[in-house]
Amino acid sequence: MHGETIRIRGQAAARLLLGVGLWACAGAAVADTPAAAEDPACPSQDFTRFLQRFADPADDRVRLRYTSDPLEYEVPMHTVRDDYQGLAPTHVVLEQGGARLKRFNYRYLAAFDLFVPSPVSRDPVALERMRAGTYNAPTRIEAIDDNGQRVTFGSDDERDTYTFARRYGCWTLTRASNLRD
Repeated sequence: MHGETIRIRGQAAARLLLGVGLWACAGAAVADTPAAAEDPACPSQDFTRFLQRFADPADDRVRLRYTSDPLEYEVPMHTVRDDYQGLAPTHVVLEQGGARLKRFNYRYLAAFDLFVPSPVSRDPVALERMRAGTYNAPTRIEAIDDNGQRVTFGSDDERDTYTFARRYGCWTLTRASNLRD
């Protein structure tokens, strides 16, 4: 009986060591994956600087990490349904995965200190207009409560609005609104 107890304890200890070893290996593997190694920390506690990094055309890691999944995407109801009379004026869709990243369509060009629509950031003619000082893309940033910021790009008739909330020590895009016709 005594020998059997030692053998059972030895087997339990061996299983425990094997489990701890596998757990340690799994942790090391996760730490070495490119996603973990390239995962950016909050780029700034200052919202304007954060937004500039979020909209960086050369690096989408900040957008990837700090965009809610799912993201609330608001559009006018008439763009969703033909029979929109009597319904709410807007419709909210929950965008998930990669589709949610396409809803933030602005990039920050540090050379011009401007936020521009994504296609403009790659358009040589538009870039020349910016160099000449003839490009105007209004940007408004406003606090909406103790925990959020609203960013509006464009004029009153042609605008996109983005809502960011403080979560886990950084800013997160939680809602995109495209209320243009």
